[in-house]
Amino acid sequence: MLFAAFCRSLGIPARALGGYQMVMAGAPGGHFWAEYYLPGYGWVPNDVTIAEAADWVVIPEEKRTAFKDYYAANLDPARLVIQTNVDIPMDPALPDDDAIFRVVRQSPAIVSDTVDYDIELTCMECFGISLETVA
Repeated sequence: MLFAAFCRSLGIPARALGGYQMVMAGAPGGHFWAEYYLPGYGWVPNDVTIAEAADWVVIPEEKRTAFKDYYAANLDPARLVIQTNVDIPMDPALPDDDAIFRVVRQSPAIVSDTVDYDIELTCMECFGISLETVA
């Protein structure tokens, strides 16, 4: 989301996307990435978080550069898009807005007026997702 905001501050159209990605351990995990728009070409995906992973391991510099360059204009195919634009106005939440994490909704919302604890946070463990390769 920050990358998209930086692009927009420079006059480059950009948006933040959210969904699931197969992470290094092989299990899907919630993740966000960006796309910036190039006139005459279209939307270009960019994932600065995954690109930064090249700095966390010992690899030859040419492989590190190639890895980072790949994620500057591409994405791996192991993604499930849930939200195509997670940007929201930076206004304070309304007092009657019970759902938490509204900007990053990647699981069902659970709201109750009769409990005295955070039922949504408690029930987040009840939601799961699994991804399988389809031939």
